[in-house]
Amino acid sequence: MHFIIGGAHNGKRKWVSEQLLKGESFTEIHRPGEKWTGDVIVFTHLEKWVFDQFGQRDSDEVVDEWKQEVARLLEWENGKPERRVIVIGEDQSKGIVPIDQSQRFTRDVLGWCHQFTALKAERVTRIWYGISEDLKTREDIEI
Repeated sequence: MHFIIGGAHNGKRKWVSEQLLKGESFTEIHRPGEKWTGDVIVFTHLEKWVFDQFGQRDSDEVVDEWKQEVARLLEWENGKPERRVIVIGEDQSKGIVPIDQSQRFTRDVLGWCHQFTALKAERVTRIWYGISEDLKTREDIEI
């Protein structure tokens, strides 16, 4: 799994398209549990799904569901060598705590989900203004 992180409108999707996919077909999913086809999955808009959970479920339930989704994605990816999972995450507020309760819930839960994703990913890349920086690679894991 490759986790891409960066701020809103910083070129993450363009970078993924140009540097990782290079014209390959893929299935884009937005919510845990969605079905997919093909050999490449791009999970986007996790922040929208987390926001939609506000008032419906507590933060631990949401994080637990995300952990189950990551396990499902990794199991699928490891099933065949040609399969790839790319998760695109959006940085929320650069550490500034929002006053609005729903935004604070989203920021906190999304941060916990991103931490878990980074832990489980083979590769983590930050995209800032279209420039990539590898934060974690397979070689880092093997050391």
